[in-house]
Amino acid sequence: MFEKIKKFFLYFSVIFFIAGVTSFTAYNWATMSRVEKLAVPSAIIIAGLGAYLFLKKDIYKNLVLFFSSFTIGTLFAVYGQVYQTGADTWILFRNWAIFLIIPIIATGYYSLVVLFSIVVALGINFYLELYLSGAIIPFLSCLTFGIVLMAYPFIQKRFNFKFNNVFYNTMIGIFYISFIVSGFAAINSYDNILLAIILYLIFVAGVYFIAYKQMQKITVKILSITALGCFGVAVIMKMISEIFYVDATMFILLSLLVIIGTIAAVIKSSNKIENENIKKITNIVVGFLKVFAFFLLMIFVFSLLSLIGLGEEALIVVAILLVAFSCFAAKMLGLKNDKVEIVAFTAGLLCLGGYLGFQLEMTTLSVVFIITVIFNLFWFFMPTRALDLLLLPMNYCLLGFFIEEKAPSINYYYSIITIALIVEAYFYFLYDKKQLLNEKLKRVLIGNEAALILLPLSCLSTGIGIFIDDFELMFKYVQYYRIVDIVLTVLIGAFVIFKTIKNQKLQVVLCIFWLGLNYFAYSQILSLIIVMLIMLIYASKNSKWGMLISTLAACYVVFYYYFTTYKSLLDKSIALSISGGLLLVAYLVLKYGFKGVETNE
Repeated sequence: MFEKIKKFFLYFSVIFFIAGVTSFTAYNWATMSRVEKLAVPSAIIIAGLGAYLFLKKDIYKNLVLFFSSFTIGTLFAVYGQVYQTGADTWILFRNWAIFLIIPIIATGYYSLVVLFSIVVALGINFYLELYLSGAIIPFLSCLTFGIVLMAYPFIQKRFNFKFNNVFYNTMIGIFYISFIVSGFAAINSYDNILLAIILYLIFVAGVYFIAYKQMQKITVKILSITALGCFGVAVIMKMISEIFYVDATMFILLSLLVIIGTIAAVIKSSNKIENENIKKITNIVVGFLKVFAFFLLMIFVFSLLSLIGLGEEALIVVAILLVAFSCFAAKMLGLKNDKVEIVAFTAGLLCLGGYLGFQLEMTTLSVVFIITVIFNLFWFFMPTRALDLLLLPMNYCLLGFFIEEKAPSINYYYSIITIALIVEAYFYFLYDKKQLLNEKLKRVLIGNEAALILLPLSCLSTGIGIFIDDFELMFKYVQYYRIVDIVLTVLIGAFVIFKTIKNQKLQVVLCIFWLGLNYFAYSQILSLIIVMLIMLIYASKNSKWGMLISTLAACYVVFYYYFTTYKSLLDKSIALSISGGLLLVAYLVLKYGFKGVETNE
């Protein structure tokens, strides 16, 4: 955990510095001359290049060069602002991408290639918006990552770059996710359908032959099969939309068969592979396809019921079938640990809620109350993985609707977040450690932690988690909620640090820095510290997926903080830069003040 904490301080210091510098340069200084405005990002770029020449370790050289390369885009933005060039947005990204080519060729750092790919994708997107419209634009933009996948191996050999598997696999993931989603939308649009179909097949084939046939990337084979399966469904869905006065049941059945065939092909292509990471990726892909197939099956059942004359009554029929499947049939078929049972149960409750709301015209609170009661009864008598994970989120949802309807002066977001923190604190402080190892309890806590990540993110736009003085006047007890939330995050975080770290001096130092992060969160954006608390908890558990999700959530909060308007760009720049400086100091303290600690932790 010690190494993870050090890297956390280092990487987030760079993120905060980038956000701080960007905020500073975006601030329109009335008292500064044109030369002075341009001098700020220019000086940062030169300083970064100078640091690159003198630093020895690759990790530091990579970070400072990434910082300087990012600031190049900031410099172009300031230039456009100062001289009011009136140029199209895509020109900024074009020029930025051109200047990124030099450091990429000189160093071959994969972080710069990722930045270059994103800049090019955004530039293409802005350029295409001038001439095209609709779903074809994001589809054509995301093809940038496919071009990188195909070109990178040849460029790497030509310029003797150090090939990085983590980078290449990350680019594979980015490409296929964006490619499948945007391609599905483009094929089902009304413009440029033929172009989307041709490019879809070309890029699947191109990436497959280069990344799999030449580089033996098994994951590419698995994802290419998945992409072709999704392509087949997209084409069938387009056929349904184009054919009028024809029942769609057979087309839906055909789509279901395509996905089932895709699942079989993916499993067959990887069943002889011993690599555990590839097995995990295969399980994730198969899980996604199973969920997709399940929803197609639901649509198919609805279509069949409509053929026999059922209207909204079909909702209650499907709801009963889905709940029965998740709780009975799943066990009988040996699917106890399958993700489909979660989807089935959730979909069953949603269908029941739709029937109660539309057919019986019940109030939202009544519908949620009935669904939650049914959920809790099933959880008590027939506990499954699905019910464990959703136990606390379901009850939090009921509480939120109850407060909104019965006590509108009390903010339900703050109420639920506070209760979720109390639940987390209870299990960490008071619950027996041996009982915490129980798999059932672990799943319940995962549900609580998921709520603690999603709630702060979902309520950013409403002002929750953001320090707005006027907002506290809108609801009762908001200021008290904020204080309680901060106290709870401080206590839980300190407890996790003391339980995980053995070195007493290190415990004190980390707790001081943790207290500093909480103060920043209280004065600037409360959502950040809640997300960071979850990050700290998952770091102590050594959960890679938990760390990844919470880190992405933290980046999103910082990104949102930059675009909020309640504070000036100068104020945000000062806050972000100071935070970045403190995180860098924290990294240096841990690196040079606690040498050799990692071997004992």
